[in-house]
Amino acid sequence: MNRRDVVVGLGALVGTGAFASGTGAFSAAEVSRQVTIDVVDDSDGLIGLVANEAIAGVRMASGGKLTVSVGDDDPGVNVNSVYQFGAFVSDDGVEGITGDTFSVVTDGDPSDMSDGQNSLESAVAVVNQSVEDLSVTIDFELNDDIDGKTEYAFELQSSQDGSGSREGLAKSPITGQLSAELATGESIGLSFIINALEGTTADEISGSLSISATAV
Repeated sequence: MNRRDVVVGLGALVGTGAFASGTGAFSAAEVSRQVTIDVVDDSDGLIGLVANEAIAGVRMASGGKLTVSVGDDDPGVNVNSVYQFGAFVSDDGVEGITGDTFSVVTDGDPSDMSDGQNSLESAVAVVNQSVEDLSVTIDFELNDDIDGKTEYAFELQSSQDGSGSREGLAKSPITGQLSAELATGESIGLSFIINALEGTTADEISGSLSISATAV
């Protein structure tokens, strides 16, 4: 197994105020990142991690690292608020998390990378830039330090032949994993919602996100 460790930080703080193409073959890989809502990586690897530059808190930092930072040194989400980061394929199962604040933003193919950033609607895309079909798994190891009732949900989305579909939905408190099949050149996306309508300024979601890929 060819193993690569990276830190994907996912830490959401409630604040008081809001492809390159490549070739190669391998049998298995694991990309891990430490999240403070923080993701780490280079977008031109065999497993490409791509930040949607239009989404607040998601960016490519110096050294080619993908960073998702909502809180810590960056502004967090407001108390008495709901934030959505990236489009969802469907609002099924998450309508209630936005309450009456807004309707869940959806897109028919959010993780589409056929036109690069112009077509990406997910918060983060994972792209298979190897010559092998992959089985991709995202493991969540998140710790809730929540005094209020802050909620969150992650949707894993596939993009195949111009059509998107939900591969999995993980809602707070999250344990376990989400997985999808990814052919060469295909992408999956990850978008998320944070509901702090009944949260407090001390609420924090922290832990790690691990992306593993194995040749099919």
